[in-house]
Amino acid sequence: MGEILKIFSDWLTPIGEKDRDDIHRDGDWHESFHCWFYNHFDHETVIYFQKRSNIKKDFPNLYDITAAGHIGVKESRIEGGLREIQEELGLELQEEKIRYTGFYKEQLQMKTFNDREICHIYLFPYDETLPLMMNEEVTDVVKVNIEDFLSMISKNRTFLIARSIMSNQNETLQRHHFCPHDFNYYQHVIQEILQTRETSFFDNR
Repeated sequence: MGEILKIFSDWLTPIGEKDRDDIHRDGDWHESFHCWFYNHFDHETVIYFQKRSNIKKDFPNLYDITAAGHIGVKESRIEGGLREIQEELGLELQEEKIRYTGFYKEQLQMKTFNDREICHIYLFPYDETLPLMMNEEVTDVVKVNIEDFLSMISKNRTFLIARSIMSNQNETLQRHHFCPHDFNYYQHVIQEILQTRETSFFDNR
């Protein structure tokens, strides 16, 4: 028996429990935790992506949400989420440090893989003085200009420059280097991050 998760109806009512692999085969709705790290600098806002290792079963070597994962059947959303952040990036965060922005129902279907997730989306204003610890699942974290990323997924540009947090080296990335997500999903995340810049501006006036 592998990882056991709660499954939900189309109306988000809990209807049982199931093995993760069976869920992805059968296309059951299940919950996941997504935490996006961001930072506001003087002239730009950046968003951080983790690089999935080549041993990952799904989407190896692609760039994805800063920290994310499934919520175990015996975990609360916050318990599972903070565990994922610690496991993937080595950061021990408290609940009050992350901000909930709502959920997004997303479906990714490829051959025998039918992933239907209720994505609970959180934001964390990352201070780069906080050290990250990579593991066998995450090999790097990079930051990109959020407007460049929006332009790329809008197909107005073909590439962007990402800077590694670990090596401080630049890398040229294209859309196919990133995990597939709905455009509306990314738009939600970007809008929420940009709104925090506006809020901090008025708070500091």
